[in-house]
Amino acid sequence: MDHFDDFTDLIEKNQFVPMRELIFQYLREAIVTSRLMPDDHLVEEELAKKLNVSRTPIREAIRKLELEGLVKHSPRRGVIVRKFSTKDAEEIYDLRAVLEGYAASLAAQHIEEKELSKLKALLEVMKEDINKGESFSEMDHHKEWHLALYAASKNQRLEQLLNDYADYLRIFRIISLKLPGRLNETWEEHDRLLKAIELGDGELAERRAREHAARSKEAFLKEWPMLSNHGGDTE
Repeated sequence: MDHFDDFTDLIEKNQFVPMRELIFQYLREAIVTSRLMPDDHLVEEELAKKLNVSRTPIREAIRKLELEGLVKHSPRRGVIVRKFSTKDAEEIYDLRAVLEGYAASLAAQHIEEKELSKLKALLEVMKEDINKGESFSEMDHHKEWHLALYAASKNQRLEQLLNDYADYLRIFRIISLKLPGRLNETWEEHDRLLKAIELGDGELAERRAREHAARSKEAFLKEWPMLSNHGGDTE
C-alpha cells in the first residue's frame, strides 16, 4: 500500500490533533477516495511502519473505522476494507433523498445571504473544475457545497445525520460520476436546486433535491456492475 507519502504533511498541519484521530482521518479519506480498495488489508504492524507511528493509535483508528462500517474483521484474513453491496447503496441513496430533500426545503426557508453567496461561488468553481477536466471525486468543492447546504437548513440534528452518511455517499459518487455525461448533469442538478432555494420555494427545493438523489442512484446502478474491481456484490 503506497498511499501514505503525504501523511507527514497532515501531521504538520494538525500538530494539536491526537495521533489516533489523524490516522483515522487519513485512512478514512483513503477508503472514501478508493486509494484503499474493498478487500485491502489493514495490518497494524505494516501501517505503523509506513506511517512511522506506534501500533496503539493505529489500533484505535481501525476500531473507529470499524464502528463507522468502513472496515471489518474477517475470519482468517484480519481487518479488511469493507465491500458495499447494491442493497447498501440503494438504502443509502433512498435515505439521502429523504434527508437532503428535507434539508433543501429548510434551506429555502432559512438560508442567509452569505450562505447563498457561498453556494453560488462554490458552484462556479465546480463548473471551472469540470471545464478543466477534473472530476467531482477529485474536488473538495463538491463536498463543501453539500456541507454548506446542510448547514443552511439550520437543523443541527439533520445536519449531523447527513454528515454521518457523507463518506458513504462519496464512495458511491466516485462510481456514479464515471457514467459519461454525468458530471455536467450533476452540476445542472445542483444549479436547479440552488435556484429553487434562492426563490425561497421549499416544496420545489425538496423536489429538486430528491430528483438529484434519484438520478445519482440511477447512474450508480448503471455503472456499478461494470466496476467489479470496486469489490461490490449484487445481493
